[in-house]
Amino acid sequence: MSKKEGFFFHQKFPAMNELKSQSTLSEAEEMLNTAQEELCRPEEDVVHYNVCKHAYKAIEKYMTAYLIQHGVHIQNSTSIKELLNQCRNIDPNFKDLDLNPLMDAEHVDRLMVNLHTALEFIKIAKQTRSLVGLN
Repeated sequence: MSKKEGFFFHQKFPAMNELKSQSTLSEAEEMLNTAQEELCRPEEDVVHYNVCKHAYKAIEKYMTAYLIQHGVHIQNSTSIKELLNQCRNIDPNFKDLDLNPLMDAEHVDRLMVNLHTALEFIKIAKQTRSLVGLN
C-alpha cells in the first residue's frame, strides 16, 4: 500500500485505526508490566536481558499505537528511530524522549545488560507511555 493509499485508508476507516491503536496499546502495557514484574523477582533470579527486551518492545508499541491513532501507516520493518521521528513530527514533546540508551539494543553484542540498564529501559518505557497520553 502506498503512503497515499494508506492515508486514504486511515481516513476512511477511523474506527479500524482506533481498534488497532487500542490493541497495540494493550500489547505495550502487557510488555511493560512483564518487564516490571521481572524486576520483582528475587535479585539472583532477575534476567536483566528480559527486562530490557520487554521494555524495548513496549516503547516500540507505545509509539506505534500513537502513530496509528494519528492516521500514520506503519510498516513492520519501521525502526524505533523512525517511529520516534514520526512521533516528533506530530508532537514536539517527543523531542524530550532520549532513546540513545536503547540504540545498542539493536546490536545486542554491544549492549551491557545489568540492573542499571534494565532500570533505564523501564524509565524510558514509562516516559514513552506518558507521552502517548497514558498516566
